[in-house]
Amino acid sequence: MWTFVKNMLAPLFWLLLPLHLALNVMTIIAISMRGQTRTILRAKRDALRGLPHAWRKRDEIQRTRVARSAEIWCLLNKRISLKRRG
Repeated sequence: MWTFVKNMLAPLFWLLLPLHLALNVMTIIAISMRGQTRTILRAKRDALRGLPHAWRKRDEIQRTRVARSAEIWCLLNKRISLKRRG
């Protein structure tokens, strides 16, 4: 969560945020189905608590970046795989 917040360029951040949130929900569901609901909810809670720090760090990172949004968009793998890993 923090990596996405800190490093994603603004136009891509807002474009990909719904997908990022959906994948987080799917992760919560998958881990909960393994009987670790409390663990994943604590992890997500702690991640949310750290967002103000991540957002401040984002400001630093975005001020000094040299890559343009279009360059990064071209490098992203835009295929989503929902296959379970063994």
